[in-house]
Amino acid sequence: MKTAQSICYRGLLWLLALQLISWALLPGLLVESLPLDVVEGVYWGQEWQWGYYKHPPLPAWILYLFELALGDVGPFLLSQLCIGLTLLCVWHLGCRTLDRERAAFGVLALLGVYFFTWPTIEFNHNVAQMPIWAAAVLFFHRAISQDRWLNWLLLGLVSGLGLLTKYSYIMLLAPMFLWLIVHPPLRKKLLKPQLWLGVLVMGLVFLPHLLWLVAHDFLPFSYAAARSAAASATESRWLGPLKFLLVQLVDHLPLLLLLLMAGFWRRSCWQRPVEGAAFLFWIGLMPALLTALGAMITGAGTRDMWGAPMWNLSGLILASIIPLEVLRERWKRLLWAFAIFLLLLSVLMLLFVGFKDQVRDKPSRTGWPDQALANTLQQQWLQHTDCPLQLVAGDYWLAETVAINLSPRASVIPDGDLALASWADQARLEQQGGVLIWETKDSRWQLALPEAGQWDSEGELSLPWPRLPDLAPLSISWRLWLPQADCSR
Repeated sequence: MKTAQSICYRGLLWLLALQLISWALLPGLLVESLPLDVVEGVYWGQEWQWGYYKHPPLPAWILYLFELALGDVGPFLLSQLCIGLTLLCVWHLGCRTLDRERAAFGVLALLGVYFFTWPTIEFNHNVAQMPIWAAAVLFFHRAISQDRWLNWLLLGLVSGLGLLTKYSYIMLLAPMFLWLIVHPPLRKKLLKPQLWLGVLVMGLVFLPHLLWLVAHDFLPFSYAAARSAAASATESRWLGPLKFLLVQLVDHLPLLLLLLMAGFWRRSCWQRPVEGAAFLFWIGLMPALLTALGAMITGAGTRDMWGAPMWNLSGLILASIIPLEVLRERWKRLLWAFAIFLLLLSVLMLLFVGFKDQVRDKPSRTGWPDQALANTLQQQWLQHTDCPLQLVAGDYWLAETVAINLSPRASVIPDGDLALASWADQARLEQQGGVLIWETKDSRWQLALPEAGQWDSEGELSLPWPRLPDLAPLSISWRLWLPQADCSR
């Protein structure tokens, strides 16, 4: 049995390694330009702020470092590292709460959950949350089981990082707190210094961002409220949250279909949850349920991708209701089913990343002439001044993708709105000058900062699409205002 188990474990490790390495390296070699969320994160990260108008800062900092060090491959590698760390934490938690064989299944099963494959092509705050949630659950279980100072300190540290990643991390803190409340033996821990020292650590880690929020009038919450209002305007108070839960179930359909393919359709393949599974069910299901409940109570809108970090325990929950002898009997069949599924999914991913523009006959975000556009605009700038181009304003996608492809890189004023760029103000704008860019067909940019009549030069340029040379070229309008510094020709 040990030999068979070791063969199965090696098979799982090979499958995980091939999946993570291929999805980390191949997309970066195929894209012409980086995805939207990646571009946004890179330009935020290069500013090294304690907060940005949409989100806390941690994912942007790390993303910028990976992109700076590894180029286009960096963001894709970072995304798969997040998935790998998540699976590692799930494995350790499974070994603590169940057993090694069920823990291995809990890891394998996650590869059948939508959030762990397709969305990870594009690194963003949802992907960044996944290893933090998994690590927090692991440290929380260790803390309530062993009650050591180190476990509470690590939980506090990870929770502080979670809040620096995305505010929705609070939807994990709430179930953990409630777990202590509903279990009388654990309530005593609320009075012990270990827990509150962890809370103090969490607060200290989050404090710099909190001070930034106060200084910037809690700008991300205004943005989130606007997004939530837009979402709630298109769905009812009750149906929206129910739709959120339904979509979370649909995102598990590949996993359920793979289980059916592996023979888990018989009643004998299932059992009552094993001892210790209550923790997995509570922490694994409560975040999504609380999110839906909160939306129903407040009328706030929900977004399906909020569920990305919430389901790292799905595999362990299923493992807890599968008899061990059934799991051993069908383990090889499971490996083959998942291997075939992931191979097909990887082929689709390569076709999607490398050829979706040609298939749709429409340029995608990863098919833009970003470097050519940045070089052309920089040439226009240098015809008027020797000063470096340090500010790019305009349509947020265009301005961001140009700014991170300039040499040296420039800062961005997204949508031409200084309120969204805490690193820039009117004084810097006047001192350093800059470029305003937009797609020529977008008429809303005809009047923008600085005020009309203060432009030093303007024009248009056309660039062919890298993957669609026969398509009408990209037409960009630009205006520039020169710096007040004494470095113009």
